[in-house]
Amino acid sequence: MSVKSAIGFVLSLLIPFAIGCQQDFNKDVTALHSVDGVAIEEEPYIGDLIIAGADEKFTSDSFVLNNAVITDDALIISVSYSGGCKDHQFTLVVSEAFLESSPVQLSAYVAHDADGDPCEAWPTEAYYFDLAPVKTLYQNAYRQKAGTIVLRLKDAPNGELIYKFTM
Repeated sequence: MSVKSAIGFVLSLLIPFAIGCQQDFNKDVTALHSVDGVAIEEEPYIGDLIIAGADEKFTSDSFVLNNAVITDDALIISVSYSGGCKDHQFTLVVSEAFLESSPVQLSAYVAHDADGDPCEAWPTEAYYFDLAPVKTLYQNAYRQKAGTIVLRLKDAPNGELIYKFTM
């Protein structure tokens, strides 16, 4: 087999694979282009989650929390902020203390670090937060696998969010 034939054979195997991957990627991105009707430009970024005591406070640069939804074990938010020249970080800060009610409640807020970004563009982005540590906090506190938590997210336009889990 000549080198030319070998290259042609390898390309004939790789091209369908690359096209298939690209199509799947586009489907996923298209599905994530809005968070409850608020348009976003890209797939959600992964944000950090911190479980903090009442005395721990995190400073935050200004931003607008457009929307927030809980899907399965994830909180997805849409945010807008002034910037565009530097990477911004968003962190979900959740209280370690449950508010006793039925269902129990947890206070939370989003902290934004603009990294001193002087630009004035107004990007809108989505951030994804894994709520597994919150589930574990509940399971350890109440010794139950399944539960419901009302997440009282500060400045959330849709108010309190319900986080239900079965395991």
